Amino acid sequence: MFIDEVSIKVVAGKGGDGVVSFRREKFVPFGGPDGGDGGDGGSVYLEADEGFNTLSHLRYKKLHKAGAGQNGGGSKCFGKKGNDLVIKVPVGTLVRKDNRLIADLTVHKERCLVAKGGRGGRGNARFTGASHQTPRFAERGEVGEEAVLVLELKVLADVGLIGYPNAGKSTFLAAISAARPKVASYPFTTLSPVLGVVDLGDDSFVVADLPGLIEGAHQGVGLGIEFLKHVERTRLLVHLVDLSSPAPWDDFVAINQELASYSQDLIQKPQLVLGTKLDLPTAAAQKGEFAAKITDLGYEVDFISAVTGENLRPVLYRIKNKLETLPKVEKLAAEPEPVEVAFPGGSPEFSVEQEGEGAYRIKSEALIKRIMRYNLEQKEALLRLDQLFKRWGVITALEDAGVKEGDLVRIGDLEFVFEPEDY
Repeated sequence: MFIDEVSIKVVAGKGGDGVVSFRREKFVPFGGPDGGDGGDGGSVYLEADEGFNTLSHLRYKKLHKAGAGQNGGGSKCFGKKGNDLVIKVPVGTLVRKDNRLIADLTVHKERCLVAKGGRGGRGNARFTGASHQTPRFAERGEVGEEAVLVLELKVLADVGLIGYPNAGKSTFLAAISAARPKVASYPFTTLSPVLGVVDLGDDSFVVADLPGLIEGAHQGVGLGIEFLKHVERTRLLVHLVDLSSPAPWDDFVAINQELASYSQDLIQKPQLVLGTKLDLPTAAAQKGEFAAKITDLGYEVDFISAVTGENLRPVLYRIKNKLETLPKVEKLAAEPEPVEVAFPGGSPEFSVEQEGEGAYRIKSEALIKRIMRYNLEQKEALLRLDQLFKRWGVITALEDAGVKEGDLVRIGDLEFVFEPEDY
């Protein structure tokens, strides 16, 4: 099944916790703190892979997690880093996070970091100093980033085949490449884009059969706009027109009107017109009139029969020569990540809001992230947190907001009773 848009959740690995440990051996005079650091959590990456041409493998698996970092150990043993997770996606995948485009993966093996693993916590060996030689404090590992991603595939091909259903697109693709699209005599035989590689000796190019274009497609008629977006990623449009139809000229005009209604950029793409089914008597009879009208509009036109192979080889070389004059598809620019704004002096931004009578909340993502690294079951961690609040002006801000002794103060999932002191 061809799936060109999915939503998934990615979770990077948590960093391992640092450890509180002391070296105590009878005949080792210089012991002391030797708690090691926790390992960093694994990160989540998306990687473009030519082996995939649809997002169907991600349709049912909505949650993707990287490995967590290992906790530190005694004797200054560091924890092992968590395993990174690499999610394979087709070439041509757009990646959006929080309604922002963060990557356009257009090259095989190109990677994008979508969730960074949490840092490992520092063990107590990291906190020794001349004035504090026996720290009984170690950090917890950071939680890894989480994100909901919207992945959208826009088929990346050199040539896009457009035209009414049964114009001969699938037959043409099967005749010029190893692709084997379904070919039948009823409309909408092809229900999803099909890619084929055309090999011309030392040169090759990729052709995509793009289905679903009929009058009203830009409004959802037929297969609708579901596949119109794939036309945007092609360098050259090859417009196939069934010359055996009652009004081939009207078919040509209707398809171009759909392209213009969807996007003015599409109608301005280079376009080569191919009259098809030249082996049928009705097609041969309409060839001259159709060619005159097309030429008057300035389009290049050729005539083929994919069934008999008439004029196929010259048309392929004409397409190849045309592609050599066209630029490669431009990569869409990713939007920059929002930058956290900090107060002068390095203190993170925060605010204090009242939540009912005698209750207040400190709002600050940076503070919450920092507090989560403290193991509040350790007495020294509580002392360090108190010093942190004083240094960053949190205590002063609480008093300015009207917090009194005995009031409840919340920050994230943490709650504590406010007890002022002289400092």
